[in-house]
Amino acid sequence: MNELTQEGKGLKGSKFLFQQLVNDKQASLNYAILSSSPSLMAFIKHKDSFQWKSPLKELAYKEFRNEFLELDDSWTINKDQLKEYWPAMGPQWDGIAIIEGKGGKKGLLLIEAKAHIKEMRSQIQAKGESRLLIEKTINEVKNYFHSSEPLDTWINQYYQLSNRLAFLYILNQKMEIPAWLVLTNFVDDQSHISTSLESWMGHYIEVFDKMGLNSSKCHLLNNVITIFPELNET
Repeated sequence: MNELTQEGKGLKGSKFLFQQLVNDKQASLNYAILSSSPSLMAFIKHKDSFQWKSPLKELAYKEFRNEFLELDDSWTINKDQLKEYWPAMGPQWDGIAIIEGKGGKKGLLLIEAKAHIKEMRSQIQAKGESRLLIEKTINEVKNYFHSSEPLDTWINQYYQLSNRLAFLYILNQKMEIPAWLVLTNFVDDQSHISTSLESWMGHYIEVFDKMGLNSSKCHLLNNVITIFPELNET
C-alpha cells in the first residue's frame, strides 16, 4: 500500500476503504467473503466465525507481517519453519482475520486490498540471501501451481501477488494452517483512482493467464477469494 497515512489511518484509496469495511461494515465484509468461497463455507463453524485482528481502529490500524503467527498459541511453533521459506520481514498484510472452523480448528484470512490496476504491477526488491530464498520458494510455488510460465513473470511483473500466493502455499501445504487469500478490489473509488468492475475482471483474467494459473491443475486456487466492493457498500 502506498497511500498517505496518518498514524496508521488511511486517507484515501484501498487502505482507507478497507479500514472502513473492517471497522464499520464487518458483517457486509464477512458475507462478501463467504459468498465467494464454498471452500471457506465448508470450513467455518458458523457464520459469525470471523475474528478480525487487523486493521482495527483501537490498535491504530496496525498491519501484520510474519508476526501474525503470534495471534494464536497453536501457530507459534511454526515461526522457525517459516524461516525455511521466507526472510524475517514478510509481506505486510492489509488485513488479517482468524476464523473458527469445525472441531476447534483455527484458520486464517489474509487480505490484499487494491483500488486500481496499477497497484497490481510490482517486482522483487530483495537482495542477497533474502532474494535467493524468495526466488527458490516462489519457483517451488510456481511449480506447485503447475505453471509453465517463466519465473521472471512471477517476480518481476506480478511479484506482490506471487508472494501472497507463496504464503498461501506455505501455510496450507507446509505448516498445515488452513488459510485463504482474499483479493479485495474496490470498484469506482473516487478518493484516488477509479477502476470499474469490468476493468477488474478483465485484468484478473489477464494476470492469471500470464502467470499460468489454472484451477483444474491446482486445488489451492480454491483458497483464493476475489471480492469487488462498490463504494455504495462502504
